Amino acid sequence: MSYSLTLERKDNVLWAAATGTRSLETVLAISSEILAACVEKKVKRVLIDVRGLEGRLAKKDAYDIPDKHFPEIRDRSVITHAAIIDLKEFEDSYVFFENVAVSRGFRLRIFPEPEEAIEWLEK
Repeated sequence: MSYSLTLERKDNVLWAAATGTRSLETVLAISSEILAACVEKKVKRVLIDVRGLEGRLAKKDAYDIPDKHFPEIRDRSVITHAAIIDLKEFEDSYVFFENVAVSRGFRLRIFPEPEEAIEWLEK
């Protein structure tokens, strides 16, 4: 598992940018760091840019990630909205991930462009 994560609070949103290798373990580790940062910085909305992660998640991993996530996220006591920015070329993968996450109670959307993600978070 190799990744780097930068975190910055901008107004009421935590901005996160990840680089490295995309894997189940990496995504779960990044999610844990983001959750801890949201608690520490007292923010409930997150913008996560994963365009710097190399590779793709397997469909099984995209399905399993919401199950392996922290229950605090699902009940919205920590994060109320999560917008993820990913490469347009991965749209087929992230549409599946988004559908699974939403069906399991996450308020999450995935966008190919930051402007769309920011607009959704500000609603």
